[in-house]
Order: sequence, then C-alpha cells, then structure tokens
Amino acid sequence: MKAAVSFPFPFITLPDPAVSGEGALDPLGLATTSDALANWLVPHMTARMSRPRFLTAMAVAASVCQGLDDKIARDGVTPAYLVFEWLLVEGFARAAAREDVVRTPGIEKGRLAVAKKIPLSSATYLKTPSVFGFHGVYRRLGVAAGIVDDELRLAENGYRLLKVWEQEQGLDGFSDAFEVNTGLRGLLRSAVKAGIADGYVIRAGTWQGWKFFAEHLTPARPGRNEAIFLRELILDPRGETRGEIYRLLEAWSTDQRSDEEEPAMARRLLEKASEELALRLRTIFAFEEFCQALETAFDLLRHLSTRNGAHALSRAAFSADPDVRRIADMFPGRFAKADRMLQAAPTKAMAGFDGLARYFRHVKSAADLYDAMLERHGHVQKAKPPEGKREWFEHGQDGSVFVRPPYRLDDRPKLGESWNRPYRLYAVQSFCDDLKIGS
Repeated sequence: MKAAVSFPFPFITLPDPAVSGEGALDPLGLATTSDALANWLVPHMTARMSRPRFLTAMAVAASVCQGLDDKIARDGVTPAYLVFEWLLVEGFARAAAREDVVRTPGIEKGRLAVAKKIPLSSATYLKTPSVFGFHGVYRRLGVAAGIVDDELRLAENGYRLLKVWEQEQGLDGFSDAFEVNTGLRGLLRSAVKAGIADGYVIRAGTWQGWKFFAEHLTPARPGRNEAIFLRELILDPRGETRGEIYRLLEAWSTDQRSDEEEPAMARRLLEKASEELALRLRTIFAFEEFCQALETAFDLLRHLSTRNGAHALSRAAFSADPDVRRIADMFPGRFAKADRMLQAAPTKAMAGFDGLARYFRHVKSAADLYDAMLERHGHVQKAKPPEGKREWFEHGQDGSVFVRPPYRLDDRPKLGESWNRPYRLYAVQSFCDDLKIGS
C-alpha cells in the first residue's frame, strides 16, 4: 500500500556535481587514445567500476523486470530497470550500513531524497542515470560476461548467477519462471510497476523491500559462492589480459596494494607479466611518457603566461624557459617511441594517436612545440560538442598568448611520472578486494 503523497510538484532536482560549460577537460584531446589503450589492457571494464556485486544486482533487476522491458514510466523517459535502480538506491539509503554501500552510484541522491522526504524520480535522481547509475556503469561488463543482453534482459550467465545467489541467500525460488508475481520477487515487481505508472517510487518506511536490498544486495557483502562465480566471469579467457591482471593483483598482499599509483602498479605487473600483457603495458608507458612531456609543456605555457601578468607571452619568451627547452629536447624521442609502440595497438588507439601525430610529428624545437600545442588545443576545443568551446588562451596578432583567468596556473609544473588518465588497474584491484571478502 502506498504512503500518502506529501510532497510538492514538480519535484526539485537534487544537485549534481558541477559540470563545466567551457570544455575544461582534456584540452589536448588525449583521452581517445588512452581510453582505447585502457580497453585493450582491461577489456570490458571502466575506471568507474569498483563493486562487482552490482553485476548480481543487474541480474536481480532483469529478473524482477522480466516482461516489462518495453514499458516506459509516466515521465516519458524512464525504463523499468531504472525504476528498480531507484528502489535499490533508496533501499541502501534507508536500511543499509554506510560502510556496506560505499561507491554505490547515486547513493547521495538517495540519502538526500530520504532526508527531504521526496520520492526518487527522473527529476530527483542522477541527471544521466543511463551512464552514471549502476546499470550504466556496469552494463558493459554485464553484457560481455553474459549476465544481461544489450537490452538488459537476463542472459544465460545471469540465470546461473541468480541461482547461486538465491540459494546462498536463502531465497530459493526467487527467479522461478512461475513465481514472477509472488513472494519477494512479486513484491519488488509490484513496486516497479507502480513506479512506471506514477513516474516516481514511493513506499512506506516499513516496506519489506528496503530490508531486502540491505540484506541481500549490498555491494560490500557478496556471499562466498556468489564471489566465486563472479570471479570466474572476470577470469573468462575472452577477457584477454583482464584475467591475468586480476590473478596478479589478487596475489599481492593488502599492504602491497594500498596507496599505490597506477604507474607503480603497472611496473610491478611487468615483473611477472606474460609477453602479451607486457607489450600492452609498455605501450601505455610509452604513450604516457609522451603525454607527460606534452602536458607539462602545456602547463608551463599556462604558468609562464600567468606569471607574465597583464602582458601577453610570446613564442620567444616561452622558448627561452630552461624547463621548456629540456622538454623540447626530449620530445622527439618520446613521440617516436610512442608512435612505434602504438603500431601494435588496436585500430582505435592508433587512429587516436595519428590525430596527435598530425600536430606533433615534426616538433624539433621549443618554438615548434609552442605552435603545435596551440594549434592542437584550438582544434580540440572547437570540436567539443555541442557547438565548440572557448580556448584557454586569448591570441594576439603577433602570435603571443594570454591565458584566460579560469586556467591560470600559479605553481610551476614539473615533469613527473604520474598518469593523468586511468587505466582501470584500480578497478580490477577493487574487484579483487570485494571478491576476496566473499571467498
């Protein structure tokens, strides 16, 4: 039975993290190549993944929403699986211990909705739930692992995972074909159907479903057999080097894995990597060494312009800086190494680097680097959707530049060894930690 409606219409959108309207991310267009290399290294996973039990939640959602696949909520945009997602997130917010639901997509939206006593809906949940909700985050792996299909319907491994999960949770019969409208599954399905009809989800605080989510699906508490099954899916040979990385990280002690940056993790993986994994890791190192030089030079351009105050920075002034000259000297070698290593990478990574090569292949001096960076940056900003973004610099007629206030850089950058792009090693490590708890 529904609780009385006691909230105003229309719903007020809860705040999302700020999104820049100026295209402040990836000013040199390096992400296309790094994303392709990350997918080559750890297929079907993304950097946002961290809690493998959301694969089980996807299977449960697909079972509950069976036959509702073509239904869209009253709001005109929300499919059945997202209505289930609203329920699960609210259940975690209401009934689960905070430590058990860390890194749950949308959990702060759920907590805020509960605190304000407003229902979750398309207006009060994530702005782009199909990307940032748990279905959006884990969908790629769920499909590749055979848990769900492209339409998020239950697939063969999803049925198998459900059977392991329900037996271990004392929920035998949950997924039976003839029990879709009875028991706990029927309870959840009824709530989903109501959410579709209303365009929001609202259940009393005593509703049994909240306890179900907290007791049976919190990401930090997979059962032992469930964890074993999920681990087998991660180790599937069709995931190529993903399984090898998982095994190597799994063998490290907790102390070895704590507070270690991805470059350091990658170097230690190289010590025991197969020939194929070593090739992929070395290709990423070569690309990132090129990126480190390029990004440091770009940041030096910002810093030198900032330090120049109200005066524009000339090409000659940039080229005279000793750190700029050192980077310019090493730049051709780093570019050539990355170009050579990427010949073995997937087509998408090669194509992305070819786009960079168009600007940087002929850089031989600091002055060349100045011109190439500004040309590349201008092209990248102009191409950003929907209608292009402003460059970070204003240009003088003599070729000098003035960094715009949002992009000033007071601290002088130094050439380091860190990576500014994720390669999913943290995601695999987090999977290891979660599934080890369940084993």
